[in-house]
Amino acid sequence: MSWDKNTINLSNLDAVVETLVDLGVDYEVSVLREFNGCGLNDDYLDTTPYKLRRLQYDKKVILEKAVLDSDCDTDDLITSHKFELDKEPLDWQPIIHTDINGQYTEQLVEG
Repeated sequence: MSWDKNTINLSNLDAVVETLVDLGVDYEVSVLREFNGCGLNDDYLDTTPYKLRRLQYDKKVILEKAVLDSDCDTDDLITSHKFELDKEPLDWQPIIHTDINGQYTEQLVEG
């Protein structure tokens, strides 16, 4: 068994915030959830806390999501998803647990 898991951040939320600042557009960022991950460039012995955020501006919202897999070699991914404010999903789950190889399914059941 190897431990080649990384947390890869593919979210564009920070780039959108930077553009909003450049354009002088008002926005609001809030934290939905946090989790510990092992980043692509982090020390493998140290876990890094990641914040999953919600960005609202104009009449739009961007929500971040983490897909965390049980397998020690399958990377975890952080992605961002853009919605019109009036179509923002009320049942948004910022953390999704997967088991891509089907080896740890019983451990994924949350009580």
